Amino acid sequence: MKQIIIQQPIKSKLIAATLTCLISLITITPLCGFLFQCGCNWPWLGLDAGCNYYKPHAEHTCPWCASMITGILATGLATLSGMLAATLAPLTQMKLPNAIEVVARTSLGLSLFLLLAVLTAAIAAVSQAYPLGIGLYLN
Repeated sequence: MKQIIIQQPIKSKLIAATLTCLISLITITPLCGFLFQCGCNWPWLGLDAGCNYYKPHAEHTCPWCASMITGILATGLATLSGMLAATLAPLTQMKLPNAIEVVARTSLGLSLFLLLAVLTAAIAAVSQAYPLGIGLYLN
């Protein structure tokens, strides 16, 4: 049987992209709660169960939850861009140790994820005239 050998730079990129994806998926809901003050929380604390989207008499509902297109585009764009940044960053030429390269790639990916999540949250808040959280400062 042939043994598949993954080259070290590719392995570092794959690990960094996977870590970026996992951390992004775990933090996107509490980030939503922080950015929109909507009630979304960590997965082990109820996820979106407390979101104002589910409250029938809420005056304003979370922009990411109210518009599935906006929510999926915003979070998907942020997550995929972070993964791409972690994968495509030209760090291989720097001859970093593998663990340091994974940390650097993951940090870069998560930074881009956070930046795009905040930017798309601001756009969603403004476009939907959402006056809570980040919308408080933009509307």
